[in-house]
Amino acid sequence: MLITDSKIDNNIRVISQYMPNFSSVSLGVWAEVGSRNEKKSEQGISHLLEHMAFKGTKSRTAKQIALEIENVGGDINASTSVERTSYYVRLLKNDVEIGVSILSDIIQNSVFDPIELSREKNVILQELASTIDSPDDMVFENFQSAAYQNQAIGRSILGNKETLMSIKSENIKNYLDDHYHAENITIVATGAIKHDELVDLCNKYFKSIPKGKTPPSKDAEYSPSEIREERNIEQAHIIYAFEGCSYFADDLYVSHIFSNILGGGMSSRLFQNIREKLGLAYSVFSFSSSYRDTGVFGIYSATSPDKVNQYSEAVANEILSSKLNISEQEMNKAKKQIRAGLLMSSENPMARMNQIARQVSIYGRVIDINETLNKIESINLNHIKEFIEKTFIPEKMTISALGAIKTLRAKENILSFYK
Repeated sequence: MLITDSKIDNNIRVISQYMPNFSSVSLGVWAEVGSRNEKKSEQGISHLLEHMAFKGTKSRTAKQIALEIENVGGDINASTSVERTSYYVRLLKNDVEIGVSILSDIIQNSVFDPIELSREKNVILQELASTIDSPDDMVFENFQSAAYQNQAIGRSILGNKETLMSIKSENIKNYLDDHYHAENITIVATGAIKHDELVDLCNKYFKSIPKGKTPPSKDAEYSPSEIREERNIEQAHIIYAFEGCSYFADDLYVSHIFSNILGGGMSSRLFQNIREKLGLAYSVFSFSSSYRDTGVFGIYSATSPDKVNQYSEAVANEILSSKLNISEQEMNKAKKQIRAGLLMSSENPMARMNQIARQVSIYGRVIDINETLNKIESINLNHIKEFIEKTFIPEKMTISALGAIKTLRAKENILSFYK
């Protein structure tokens, strides 16, 4: 399936992958800006801007934006992450121009009406309240703030009530002007799309976006810490985590393979031992999350208050035993699962669009899937053992515990499980 990469007149990058036998197109615009670009006083502004982009432009009301897409059977959405913001549509191939027109309009011509802004702040406050009320979400929010203390990367993407209520329309406009410029935007489309057609449409609708220079964000510094939040609920939600791999680390794919072995599915070590054998949790998994300059590797589960220390010791035992007895069979199974996931996602236009955009954002190029598969295949047991040795250092552990955690041992006692 052909991937074509070019630039329009103002240097916005346009990439497409033509996928025959499809009738639909997935189309998105990525801006290289996220929560880590925010000052402390403007926490949540990236996410608020994303919401406000759908609340009316100079030529369309919020309802008209939704109707134009839905009248042709399409859908439109957006998302904000730590390092980038995306706006995307999915529609039939004959309606691509509608999608390009609307995406360009909401990015270039949003009016950020103060009345709409006030309403949307309240919507986000409800979203924030929902997160706070969800212990399995909040334990991750707390973890991020503990691992990256006093840094933008450690603060919530949603912001907080104080900063959200202080943001005005002109603040959003200034933030957009600083970060949404031609060198900072990539447009990606997959499915039933011809590249020349896409380029013509992007030149028509996006050429007036000016060039600019993005204010640099500070490098992240992982600092092992602990955060405990007692709540009167039935379970203890716990994350045990360590510094992991950035997107550019040699061990990036090693970390994903080990995460799959340790806690990547029903046959993983954590699931089989902590759930199936010991009955300590309903769900347990490991995760490897990366950013451009740092990353984390962690284990999450929720257990009953009388089992928190047994669970904590069981997690440590699984990590320690992994140093000694990971088998070729486990490694090969993990490789096959990751390989299958990559190949399956490459056949889904929306997943493939996101994959291409993420690769260009991180590496500046679209990576041939065979290059990734070859890297995964080249990993051996020694690579995994070396990763375990240098990652799971007790003194570098971050703990986030929330809920019924009164009986959870002190951090130094938990660290003793790893020695």
